[in-house]
Amino acid sequence: MLVIFTVFLLVAAAVIFLAKRQGRSSFLPDLTPKHLSGENLRPLFAPDDEELRALEREELKMLQEQGAAEREKERQKTLASFEEFRQTWRELPSRANTVELLFRASELDNGKLYLDTVDELLHKRSDVFTNDEIAQLIESHFWLLPQSERTPGVTFTINRELAALRGRAQTMSDEEASDA
Repeated sequence: MLVIFTVFLLVAAAVIFLAKRQGRSSFLPDLTPKHLSGENLRPLFAPDDEELRALEREELKMLQEQGAAEREKERQKTLASFEEFRQTWRELPSRANTVELLFRASELDNGKLYLDTVDELLHKRSDVFTNDEIAQLIESHFWLLPQSERTPGVTFTINRELAALRGRAQTMSDEEASDA
């Protein structure tokens, strides 16, 4: 009986040893699908490529809006500075201030504002410049405006004012010649 019991224990030990050696996979079927690999899986709530591109577009749009707001703020500061200088020119219209006024008006890249400045200059100017000098100043600073701001309306008005100034200058020189 002892021999049978010993043989039984040896057989049981061998079965346990073989079972541990092969692992449990042979006894239980593998429940993971064979066609799925871990490389192609993504987390359930992670954004996909389209969502990432949409986020990128939103960030780019936001940055562009911030840039546009900053440019507008800078333009407003420049415009306020110009208006302040224009007020200074109104109080003291000297040669240097007049040239600086036209230069600043052309730097603003706004044809309508340049035209308003020229109109004010022609109506409130002092006798510091001759008609021919003021016409040359207006024309030379007009060409500093960007092409997009030299619209037909602005160009026509400037050319009309220049022709009137040069006509007055010619009339004055003809009168001086006839007086002599």
